Amino acid sequence: MEWLVKKSCCNKQDNRHVLMLCDAGGAIKMIAEVKSDFAVKVGDLLSPLQNALYCINREKLHTVKVLSASSYSPDE
Repeated sequence: MEWLVKKSCCNKQDNRHVLMLCDAGGAIKMIAEVKSDFAVKVGDLLSPLQNALYCINREKLHTVKVLSASSYSPDE
């Protein structure tokens, strides 16, 4: 499943990002902590590869590693 980045917060010292994500239909929302040497910006698309890796905007050399993720509801 591909994920659209809605918000991004970065700790540049250790290349960790906290991302607010949603699926294409907007029905599923996730908060994920990822590690990446590349910037992850609002509007980027994360596409699955393997072993918890996702590529940024379908560029297979620009990847993020998902460290943790959980679904959320704005109503909670």
